[in-house]
Amino acid sequence: MNSEAAIRAALAKGLDGVEMDVQLTADSVLVAHHDMALSGPVCVGRIADHDWQTLEGCALPGVQGGFQGVRPDRLLNRLAKEYPKAEFTLDVKLDTEDDWWTYLHRFTRAIARLEREAGLEGRLIVECRTIDLLRAMAEDAPAIPCYLIVDRPERAVSTALGLRCAGITMPMDALDTEHAAHIHEAGLRLTVFGVSGTWSLRQATQLKPDRIQVDE
Repeated sequence: MNSEAAIRAALAKGLDGVEMDVQLTADSVLVAHHDMALSGPVCVGRIADHDWQTLEGCALPGVQGGFQGVRPDRLLNRLAKEYPKAEFTLDVKLDTEDDWWTYLHRFTRAIARLEREAGLEGRLIVECRTIDLLRAMAEDAPAIPCYLIVDRPERAVSTALGLRCAGITMPMDALDTEHAAHIHEAGLRLTVFGVSGTWSLRQATQLKPDRIQVDE
């Protein structure tokens, strides 16, 4: 998960894009890594409390509790050229004890820098559950489309519109065709996740989403 090998394998199979979990290091470097903290055997503690150089020394691919992430700025700079039609979705994971808004704006500026330096204009999407992060994105990088992640459709449309989001990301089994149509009628795009297997994929396509995030 979030490894260069997995991301490359997905694109090589012809998928339209990939989604990765991103966190921010203590020195404002974006890293793709799912777990919020390391539990050894080399390093422990939150990703957000380490700088990039320290995390590089913690790298233990395939080892439970070790650092297994990559730097999206380095990886996507290459992949954007190799796969010129692919799009890349960043699922933002937040964790800090620093000043909240300072941290959020450091995060959004790092995302804007990634888009600019990797040449990803029109091909980068940000999704997050946290309203404050989406507000910061609207201030610092309004041209980057953002999706509000929610678990239920109730009030999702009004919240997303109020945040100037481009769309909504939801689990496939929380939606029906009526809710999906309501999202589109509001001028929002729809991404569904939690899709695994042929039957699940068939159900997802009936919702007519703009994007389907598959687990396999």
